[in-house]
Amino acid sequence: SAYDRRFTVEYMSSLGKTIGNIARVVPHGLLVFFPSYPVMGKSLEHWRDHGFSSRMEDVKPMYVEPKGKGNFTEVMDAYYGKNVCNKSNGAMFLAVCRGKASEGLDFADVNGRGVIITGLPFPPRMDPRIVLKMQFLDEMRAKHESKTQYLSGQEWYRQQASRAVNQAVGRVI
Repeated sequence: SAYDRRFTVEYMSSLGKTIGNIARVVPHGLLVFFPSYPVMGKSLEHWRDHGFSSRMEDVKPMYVEPKGKGNFTEVMDAYYGKNVCNKSNGAMFLAVCRGKASEGLDFADVNGRGVIITGLPFPPRMDPRIVLKMQFLDEMRAKHESKTQYLSGQEWYRQQASRAVNQAVGRVI
């Protein structure tokens, strides 16, 4: 998804239709990763308001990664239970790259038959730590003659998004 289009009606509708179509053909568990909690929340809100959510849930029930620590275990147990049930088409688990489900959990076998990444999870560009890290890397690169040995701030920034995607996709491997 393009950053400037991620909250448009057209994009969110298209995303809902696409996920619904993919859910029909992926057996058992389908993981859907969003770049951030706000993007996931807005998408869910749009899908509920425009009927996409109910059409998706007709195919597979949706389980959503909670933002807080509260009931994460209960949601995961329900998702796992739905995927092993013989009378079920499986379930969808909606989560966030860099969230609890994208790091450290394995979605082996029936729990993770497909993965959808809905957008690249770049770190927050204006976060002071991100700005300082990028400035530091640019300064280090400028100081040294061998520029190929040091990442630029921009290269590091792009690398962070790629790492988060690899981490999320790796949940099913």
